[in-house]
This record gives sequence, structure tokens and C-alpha cells, in this order.
Amino acid sequence: MVFRDLRNGVLLLCKARSVSALALIALSLGIGSAIAIFSIVDAVLLKALPFRNPARLLVLYEKNPAQKKVKLFVAAANFFAWQRRSQTIESMAAIVDMRMTMTGGPNGHLDAEELAVERVSAGLFPLLGVQPIVGRAFLAAEDLPGHANFALLSAALWQRRFASDPAIAGKTIRLRGQSYTVVGVLPRGFAVLTPDVDVFVPLGLAPDAPGRTLVGVGRLKPGETLEQARAEMETIGNALEASDPALDRGWRPSLFPLQDEVVGDVRRPLEVLLAAVGLLLAIACVNAANLLLARGAGRRREMALRLALGASRGQVARQLITEGLVLALAGGLLGLILGRVAVVLVARLGSAQIPRLADAPVDARLLLFSLALTLLTGILFGSAPAVQLSDFRLQGDLTEGGRGGTMGSAGRALRNALIVVEIALALVVLIGAGLLARSFLALRAANPGFDPHNVLTFRVPLAGGRNSTRERAVAFFDQLTAQLAALPGVAGVAAVNALPLTGLGGGSTFAIAQRPLPPPGEAPMGLVRFISPGYFAAMRIPLLSGRAFTSADIVGSSLVCIVNQTLARRYWPDSSPLGGSVMLLSFNPASVCQVAGVAGDVKPDRVQNSDWPTIYLCYRQVPAPTMVLTVRTAGPPLAAAPAAERAVRQLDPDQAVSDVRSMDDVVSRAVAGSRFDTVLLAIFGLIAFSLAVVGIYGVVSYDVGERTRELGIRMALGAERGHIVALVVGQVARLAALGIAIGLAGAFALTRLMTSMLYAVRPRDFFTYAAVSLILGAVALAAGYFPSRRALALDPVAALRHS
Repeated sequence: MVFRDLRNGVLLLCKARSVSALALIALSLGIGSAIAIFSIVDAVLLKALPFRNPARLLVLYEKNPAQKKVKLFVAAANFFAWQRRSQTIESMAAIVDMRMTMTGGPNGHLDAEELAVERVSAGLFPLLGVQPIVGRAFLAAEDLPGHANFALLSAALWQRRFASDPAIAGKTIRLRGQSYTVVGVLPRGFAVLTPDVDVFVPLGLAPDAPGRTLVGVGRLKPGETLEQARAEMETIGNALEASDPALDRGWRPSLFPLQDEVVGDVRRPLEVLLAAVGLLLAIACVNAANLLLARGAGRRREMALRLALGASRGQVARQLITEGLVLALAGGLLGLILGRVAVVLVARLGSAQIPRLADAPVDARLLLFSLALTLLTGILFGSAPAVQLSDFRLQGDLTEGGRGGTMGSAGRALRNALIVVEIALALVVLIGAGLLARSFLALRAANPGFDPHNVLTFRVPLAGGRNSTRERAVAFFDQLTAQLAALPGVAGVAAVNALPLTGLGGGSTFAIAQRPLPPPGEAPMGLVRFISPGYFAAMRIPLLSGRAFTSADIVGSSLVCIVNQTLARRYWPDSSPLGGSVMLLSFNPASVCQVAGVAGDVKPDRVQNSDWPTIYLCYRQVPAPTMVLTVRTAGPPLAAAPAAERAVRQLDPDQAVSDVRSMDDVVSRAVAGSRFDTVLLAIFGLIAFSLAVVGIYGVVSYDVGERTRELGIRMALGAERGHIVALVVGQVARLAALGIAIGLAGAFALTRLMTSMLYAVRPRDFFTYAAVSLILGAVALAAGYFPSRRALALDPVAALRHS
């Protein structure tokens, strides 16, 4: 019986090719989008981390309410105290991110290359339950200060630079001019908080090490909860503050699940996309249901004949649902293919924005989800035509069906309700896409504080050796900037320790000299940038007052600084900061610099974030071991990259050159997350819009066709042709108005979830709501108008004969 229903369903759908094709396209788009987003959400949000019992893993930071920060680096003394005192966390390890230049290897000389390096506690790998695939992990004795010259390689580096040498353990590599013994290779894809780390070395940190540089990782004891650990660590933080207020006043431990930290800021955008694709799938189901309902109007005589010949209403309903399942299975198969293609495209578009995106393969979970989604979809929209059975009048449909038949009141009401739902759902998705689009345009138009066009940038980390002293570091960068300035087509050259919009670079607590010092732990935090003379000119950052650094600002001269407008405005609101002094409290020892100038604000990380107080120091007075060169060119900046790299190699063949890119690319990456969200939601919005328009057009077309007799009678009785068009379009207008009203209410309630994703646009932006409503309403009316024009060509006599 089931096989017969399936066979009949396939044959009937093949007979109605146009309706089946439209429904199939709608379903494959809806199911494919749902499969793609579920695959990504499953890999990023749902799938457990590849560690032992990952639900019990924590990340440990410090927080400082005075600075309004809950995720700050941890002081070494505090971390070791937490290890000793905590009873709820069974083990802890610490991590420090850094970059080091590799200049040698077991196979002889290697080209200098800057690598991403993590210094980690020896206990990190047992804590996570991770074993190297070659060799061993670190020993406790290798994690002591002065004994930390050992290394674990990532699988990617092992393969790329050492040809997967199985005997790599025991050989040496050179990092920053020092030899490190390789003890093993970690599994492919291993990462804790930072992806794509190349080398891991022991932490080798003394408990009294200065500064706050660590991030902690811990494992809860069995039976303990995150809330209990937070309460205990708060108590420990209070005790540490009482014993050492100079270090810990205002600082407290801050704990978060590791899974949440790995996911980061992508959780909310993925949740919004998941909601959007759910609405899109609902639109696809409504679209298919409406098409099958419209087709079912022409099958009323067939259904009536089946009932007259003895079939029960349940049997007929089962046949209709089976047809829906057949259509859904075909749409599900196409959707699975489209979904996998979409995941590949999304990975190319957003791999840098979405962690763990590579962990989204086709597996049993995805196949089960696809099957369940397909079956549920088929039942949902396949049941709609069965509703018409409740409105069948056996005698009337047998006699009238041969003359065209008309939809009963229940079927017509259901079809109209589905049009309303389709318009409402499409409006919600389109408003979300419109808000993101306006936000992204505002981001692109925002002033980052500098001119990014025609600027080449690249990092030069000093590897040690001949340039290891402060004097030689200054001489190296002086020579390099001079050689780069002499290249053809170069309009300006400068150096800075961290580029704007990258989120990199250090900072310092500070105080205004000649004013009372803030209490310990309550000093404000500011960014510190080490720059060369000419940096503001090369980057076209406005110097608002005072002077820039000059060749006279060297080691041994009075320390001067340039502050940004935010710092000047906040701490000298009614006077000029020129001649005032800033005390850098995090420097060892604390340093006082005199303010020589005020520069315009520059966005340090994302364009969305407000400006930070920033203090610029001259790298000739305070040298930095790694600098980023900025080269302003007359033409395309990347064309100057080969000559710039040759200039570095000529000065020192052991110097690595990394992160070669244009400043336009830096800006583009800074808004890449918003661009990714906007593009995906815009695609969903366009699909939803198209499905809604096709659905309205198809339903109105069928409606006009089945009302031929009625419209013919109206015209025979003297109705104007304009009145006929108004009759049809008026019905669409009423349905569209109701759908838009419901959609506006839904968007008003749901778009507040997008607040954190928007920049310079409110979640309830009137312009977006009004524009999307007008556009969707106008297109809905157009979709109803064109089928109604067929009524103008009706011959009343022919229409009556048709009836």
C-alpha cells in the first residue's frame, strides 16, 4: 500500500511538472540553507571540543571593574596562588601568546620565518587529555625558569617545514637566535584559545614575574560547578587583595567555560542566522503548501471520484501527504547537495571569522538532521492539501468539478492565511538583512582616523643576534626606513609596533603627573604605541597641536610623548595638555613623559569600538623588538612589496618579513565579521523575497484561473475591466497589509536580538522598517496585478461557456 502511494505520488507530481518544479526549487533552497547553517552551528556551537571531558574546562582571566573589563591578563603571582589555594579546580595551566622568528632547523638553514608561538605550562596537555602524535609532551622539569628551551611543533609546521620527518624528536630549531630541542608533534588542528599556533614552548615563568601576561586554563573537580568555582575564586581574590593591595586592589578572578571562549563573538550572529534560516524554511514550506493547495483546487473532481468509489477520506489524505513526502525527499536530496556546497562557500567567505569551521564535515549527525528535517517538512506542507477534504461536498464536486470546480471556503481561507504568513516571515528576514546592510555601510563609511589607501605594511621581528641590543635595534630600523624611503614611488615611510584596527599592541596604566595618584588597582589603562618620526605624516593621522617626534628624540634625551585626542579631552578638558606630563605606571621602573603633541584619534581594533586613551612614544627613546613598517606609495602598494623585502634581507638575511598586506586589507579584515553576517543574511533575505513573490504570483494565477466563471458573469453584468483588476489586486492588498502588519510586530520583537551586531543603527530603525515594508508591499501588489491582467482579456461569452 505504501509502495503504491509512493508510485502514484511520483506519477501525479510528474504530470504537474510546473507546480512540482516550483515547489521543488522552494524546498531545496529552504532545506539546503537550513542544512548549511545547521552544519556550521553544529560544528561551532554544539559539537564538543576535542578534549577530555570538555564541559568541565574553564578559562581564567582577571577582571577590573574600575576599567570596566572582565577579561584581562593574569599576574603570575596570582596564577600560582590560585593553583595553590583552589579546592574546586583540580588542575590549572597558563598560556602566553607571542611571536618568534625561526632561523634554523634540523635539515640545515631555513629561511627566516616568523611563527605564532605559545608558552604553556607543562601541565596543559595532561589537563586537556592530549597526547602528541610524535614524541612526548613537556616534563615538569622542563617548565622551570632557565630550563625552558624545548619545543612541541604543530602538525602543520611539521609537515610544511620538516616534510613530516618521523625522527624530528630530539632535533633542534632556532627561535629568536636560541636553540630549542623538539620533543614532539601535536595532533593536527590542536588549539586551545588561539588557532594556527606553530610552536609550543614551556612557560618557564617564575611566580614573582612582573606584569599581567597570562591566561589560565582549568578543569573543575567532579561534582563542582562553575558557580561554586566563581564563588571560591572571589574569596581567594579578596584574600590576595588584602595581602598585596599594591598588586591586587580592584582586581578579581574571572572565570568562563572554555567552549564559550572558543566560540567567542560569533554565537549571537550564528543564532540570528539560524533564526533567519528557520524563517526561510518556513517560507519554503508555506510556498510549497500554497502551490499544492492551488493545484488541489483543480483536483477536486478527482478527489470526489475517489471518495465516491469507496476510498475513505483518510486514504485520500494519506495519498496527498505521500505526494508531499515524495516532493520533500527530492527537495531534501537537492538541499543536502546545495547545503554542502554552501558550507564550502561559507568557509571561504568566513573562515577567519568563524572558529572550528573546518570541523563541519558530512557525518551521521548531519545526515540524520537532514532526514528528520526533510520528513518534517514533507508532513507539514503535504498536510495542507488534505485540509481541503473537510470542505469537499461529494455531490457538488462531482457535478461542478467537471466545469472547473472552485475552491471551498476552508481551502480558500487556508490559502489566504498561508499568503499572509509568507509575507510576514519574508518581512522579518528582509528587515534583519536591511538593518545589517545599513550597519555595514555605516562601518565602511566610518572614519578610522587615518588614510588607508596606497599603504603597504609588513612586520619585521628582530630575531636576535646582531640586532639584539637596543642601540642596534634602533640603528636597524633607521637604516631600513631610509632604504625604503629611497625606493621609487615611495611617498613616506614610518614604523609602529602595532597597526591600527588589528587589536594588537600593549598598554599601560597611567596617571597624570602633579596630580594625586589613583589608588592601587584603579589607575586608568591606556594603549602605548612606539612609533618612528614621520608616522603621523605617513599614515595621515592629523597632529592637532604641538609637534611630532624628531631626530633629536633619542635614548638619553628627556622622554616625551604624544597623546591622542581622547586622552587630552578626558584629562585636560579645560586646558592644553602640552607641557603636562603622563606617568606610565606599568613600566619598570615607572616612567614620566612630557606631552609634546596631541594627535587625532585612531581606532585600535574594531571600527565599532570607541576610542581608547593612547600614548605614543618615540621608538628611538624606547626601542621595541618588533615593528610594523608602513610604506605610502604612489601606486598599488603590493607592487612595492618585493623591493621592500629585498631591503630587509640586504640589511640582515636572518630577519623574517611577515604579514605583508595593504592597509586597505587591514581595514577590510576589521569589518570582515560584519560583512560576513550581512552577506549571508542578505542572501537569505533575497531567497525569502523571491519565494514570497513567486508564491503570491502562483497562487493569484491559480485563483484567477478558477474564478473564470465568476469574473465572466461580472463582466456580462456590466462590470468595468478596471473593477475586475481592482477586485483581484484588492484581495492581494488586504492580505499583504495584514502580512506586513504581523511581520512588523514580529520584527519589532526579534530584531532586538541583533543589537550587538549593529553599528550606528538602532534595532528598530524607522527608515529600514518603512522601506522594506513599502518595497515588499509594492512587489506583492505587482505579483497580484500581472495575473489579474488576464481577466482584462476575458470574453464574457467564452467565460460563461467555460463555466
